[in-house]
Amino acid sequence: MIPIKVALVFLFIFKPNLIAQEYIEQVTPPWGYIFKGWKGPPIDVINYFPASATKSSPILIVIPGASRDAQRFHASWLDLAKKKSFIVLTIGARKKYFPDEYSYNAGRLITSQGHAMDKSQWLFSAIEPLFEDFKKRYKLNTKKFYLFGHSAGGGFVHRYLLFKPKAPVVKAVAANPAFVTVPDFDIQYPFGLKNTPLKKRDIKPWFKHSLAIILGEDDLGPRTKPLSNGAMANVQGSNCFERGQLLFSAAKQESKKARTKFNWKLITVPGVGHNNFEIAPVAADYLFGK
Repeated sequence: MIPIKVALVFLFIFKPNLIAQEYIEQVTPPWGYIFKGWKGPPIDVINYFPASATKSSPILIVIPGASRDAQRFHASWLDLAKKKSFIVLTIGARKKYFPDEYSYNAGRLITSQGHAMDKSQWLFSAIEPLFEDFKKRYKLNTKKFYLFGHSAGGGFVHRYLLFKPKAPVVKAVAANPAFVTVPDFDIQYPFGLKNTPLKKRDIKPWFKHSLAIILGEDDLGPRTKPLSNGAMANVQGSNCFERGQLLFSAAKQESKKARTKFNWKLITVPGVGHNNFEIAPVAADYLFGK
């Protein structure tokens, strides 16, 4: 035991910023911790620190798909986090509190009956306080975060950047979004921007975010949820591949009209369908470099 203690002392002397694994509860049984530091319902959190993590390591926030299977989505990023040395924080929005696409994909902006929620109750409004709480818990000093979402999570991500334009996001990925919000004020939210608090001038910052729309070229099947498989979604295309392309082209066109810089990127992945595990490595290369 003595050599081990000496080694740990040496580690702290010569690498003071290194987060020692014994001080990090990566997943406290059975899954992590509960975040309650906002005005909405509690949110489950799973985190992972690779052995190389420091107090200033990049932090990736992962938004799972409609299954809300946070453990599975979290697992798809662990090897990538080890390879590229970033911290993973995956949120779990329980169906008990966020029961449908309005309360999850669409950020809890409105209810399924069309009633507007107070801004403090939007799911979008939980992300930054959750990030700040996470940093405080583990004494991290990273100023901004990276963001990834797949399917329903991809829908959440591109809407989050729209409704939270000042969010401290370095880069983001909206992968295989189930249905999309286009910058059209004649189309009802969550498919367009009608009946939202936004004005035309408010959407300009959206285009300036470093956002990649990553689409599996074989993601050609129908979705199964009411909004994702409804008439308005099918107007956007019969599948996620078509809908994601529509989002990118509509945003690009609107940015030209607004004479605003467009920092989005469209990435399509051959041979990949609606599969988070196969999309994650492509997203990691975009977010953190190859």
